[in-house]
Amino acid sequence: MKVLKRGFLIVLSIFLLSGCWNRIEINDIAIVTAVGLDLFEDNQLRLSLQVAVPSQLGPATGTTKGGKSTFIISEMGGTISEAYRQLQEKLSRKIFFSHSRVLIIGEDLAKNGVTHMLDFYARYQEPRMHSSIIVTKGRAVDILKQEPTLENVSAEVANEIIKRKVGLRISIRDFLDMLLTEGVEPVAPQFVLVPLEVKSDSQSKEKQAINGAGVFKGDKLVGWMDDSETRGILWLRNEMEEGVITVNIGEERGGGKISTNIIRTESDIVPELKDGKVTITINTRAEMNVLENASEVNLGDPENIDKLEKEIEKEIKDRMRMTLDKAQGELGSDIFGFGEALYKKYPKEWNNTYKEKWDDEFSEVEVIVKPKVFVRRVGLIRHS
Repeated sequence: MKVLKRGFLIVLSIFLLSGCWNRIEINDIAIVTAVGLDLFEDNQLRLSLQVAVPSQLGPATGTTKGGKSTFIISEMGGTISEAYRQLQEKLSRKIFFSHSRVLIIGEDLAKNGVTHMLDFYARYQEPRMHSSIIVTKGRAVDILKQEPTLENVSAEVANEIIKRKVGLRISIRDFLDMLLTEGVEPVAPQFVLVPLEVKSDSQSKEKQAINGAGVFKGDKLVGWMDDSETRGILWLRNEMEEGVITVNIGEERGGGKISTNIIRTESDIVPELKDGKVTITINTRAEMNVLENASEVNLGDPENIDKLEKEIEKEIKDRMRMTLDKAQGELGSDIFGFGEALYKKYPKEWNNTYKEKWDDEFSEVEVIVKPKVFVRRVGLIRHS
């Protein structure tokens, strides 16, 4: 009887063990590493996919075995879904989005509006919401076509640059959150094609680089911030993690320059509402180390350290002010979240007075910038 029971349990367990019933073999899929979206005539969308060639992927090189590690395939459609289905008809393998790390949007499409594109990402289960979103002047497909030097695929170049924290890092989820949150407008890093060598007579191939940011109002691109202005965005949004600040030393102190690198920073937005007037105060605290002293200043003198801290504070304030002036003036877009901060502190006043007219109010808001810098280490070499 016991033997019979054991046999029955073994047979039953075989039927209950379903295994990986829905597994997808790697030989049956086309792995997408990056997605590019551009706008063409008649509001047609061009969907471009960078697809990996697994047999050609090798360590730390763009191509191996004499072939390219990726290829580009594209198709037109009224929506992403329509273009995607037509692309699928071109490929013998199932398009697989789950490994895509970058979504690149061309300028014309960004200016036309991106809500419907992000709707596809929010609904379809394969694309990853934490993929980076990037905007570029010109066409997105041109970024995808660039051959990498150090990485296997060009999408990985973009991803690694973003991970190095040299500029804005915005995921699709972050962008959607900004788009749906009252009192803050979306912003995304801008990628451009730049040569590896500067002012060189040799023919240097263009490569990808972060160089500024695309500023949105609602879901439409309204303008660009250059690299210096984007550093101001990072300070104002409390996202500055790494960087170098160089200050000029006056001729009365011997001239030259001193470069410092950022250890840590913290910025907070403090809104105040008095007599119907909104004031925003930005309190910024930064800790720095001296990286290079190309001046005659003796860094062993505490008085000189105090002066250096004041000069760095002025440099930070100037950068933030430059960014604020452009955002409040030319672009009229609250990418810093001042409205969101106002809503959190004064929810009743926001809903009754400022919610419907914040676009106009933002440009008139007085913003007070208060940076405080501490130089922690100057090194053992106190003179240049």
